[in-house]
Amino acid sequence: MQSAEINRGEEIRQLAYRYWQEEGCQNGAELQHWLKAEVIWLEEQRSRSEPSAAKSPKGRKPRNSHTVKREL
Repeated sequence: MQSAEINRGEEIRQLAYRYWQEEGCQNGAELQHWLKAEVIWLEEQRSRSEPSAAKSPKGRKPRNSHTVKREL
């Protein structure tokens, strides 16, 4: 479990560093870069853990009943 936390932190750190570089390496927005990276990382993890639409079981369609309608 501890190595998973280390990997998580390292991956978020790398994303935050990339955002810092993309914004011109200006100081003062470290927290914003970290939070943005954390949100993106969590979304990526969530999408990896969710089954894809192709793999998910198809929903059942309602049956077409052949009931006879009577006039009263």
